[in-house]
Amino acid sequence: MNKLEEIKVMFAKKVKVDELDPNAELKSLGLDSLDLVELIMDIEEQYGIEFDNEELVEFKTVGDVLSAIEKKL
Repeated sequence: MNKLEEIKVMFAKKVKVDELDPNAELKSLGLDSLDLVELIMDIEEQYGIEFDNEELVEFKTVGDVLSAIEKKL
């Protein structure tokens, strides 16, 4: 499993879904800003990447998050 697939699994576990729709809005999945920050912090620590606050506020959909992660890997 590649890193992006591992991250998708982490994400799916956090929101308790079997499959992630890249177009799904984060709020529709029940993720509040604290949940997202915790998830991103876990990903940053595990993969040695870092996001600044400006990047975090731009995340609106699952695809936004996955695209940003993919660019940093």
